[in-house]
Amino acid sequence: MKKSTLAISTAVVILSVAAFCQIASASTQPAWSQSIIQHHTLIDGETVNYVTINVHNPKVCVMPVVANNQFGTTASLANMAKSAHAVVAINGTFFNSWSNDYPSGAIEINGQFESDSEGTILGFGNNGQMLMARAKESLSANIEDQSNPSVTGLWPWYLNVPSENSDRVDILTSFYGKTTKDSRASVVDIEGNRVLSIHQGITTIPSNGFAVELGSNESSMLNRIHAGDPASLSVSVDGLNGDAINFSAYPNAIGAGPMLVNGGQIVLNPSLEGFKDPTLIDTNTLRSFAGIDNKGDLVLGTIHSATLATEARIVQQLGLRSGMNLDGGSSTGLYMNGQYITSPGRNLATSLVVTYK
Repeated sequence: MKKSTLAISTAVVILSVAAFCQIASASTQPAWSQSIIQHHTLIDGETVNYVTINVHNPKVCVMPVVANNQFGTTASLANMAKSAHAVVAINGTFFNSWSNDYPSGAIEINGQFESDSEGTILGFGNNGQMLMARAKESLSANIEDQSNPSVTGLWPWYLNVPSENSDRVDILTSFYGKTTKDSRASVVDIEGNRVLSIHQGITTIPSNGFAVELGSNESSMLNRIHAGDPASLSVSVDGLNGDAINFSAYPNAIGAGPMLVNGGQIVLNPSLEGFKDPTLIDTNTLRSFAGIDNKGDLVLGTIHSATLATEARIVQQLGLRSGMNLDGGSSTGLYMNGQYITSPGRNLATSLVVTYK
């Protein structure tokens, strides 16, 4: 009788320990693990690593990150992810890695475009909504001359692009740097939707506003601009057919391209979006992509080797409703939970990150 009782007690202890271990093991799963899931597969003989993200979870946030918060610099994908406390990060848009490291694709952060371009753009809303479209961004800026009621339309050339063209009108924000760079230019500093000050030469860029940099041939505009004048800056997003796209619900966005899939069908047409370099189009190389699947989840992934046409077929076979190409080659990188899934071959200017609050 005593032996039987001992056996039962021992069994109870073993079962209790086992149950505790199961509970303890389950509790070690990170809070994001049900919303952010890593996948690995082979499609057409190519290794595909990708992550699905439930952007409808209010704790999930997706946004671009600029290396060191300043254009013209680079950082490792891992460091950009860590700076944002991100669970997932993928390389961002194209950038001039052969020259000044400035991005050449659209970037919108917290409702403000910091870079504009033409190609495919993917926007992220605050409630998990996403929009992918072939588009072009256009800038407009106005300053109202209060001394002689009239509006001066500035028609900016560039947004955060270095230039010394004497006919230019540039918009520069804090992502351009702490100061302007052209000692010959005139600069109008704008903050709080009003002209703050007017300067000649290298000038501090307002951290909570923007600077209008005028080439030497445009300095005559200064006669109609005064401190205190109301000022405005807006960026419109239009389809490549010219139709306006209401982008107000998407405060964060990244642009690259070309578009690979739309409505579940392959729509690859690089030349339509201005991509003509055969090296970009036809080379078998590392590729990265972003897309939306049929559940409305965000999908971020990399392919070991593919042309754009192969990438489009793979993205379609993954079941994506919409898909676009991101920067590739040596820039291709995918990071998750503190380690690389695909390691980039160089530092990057931008990335797209996923955080979990």
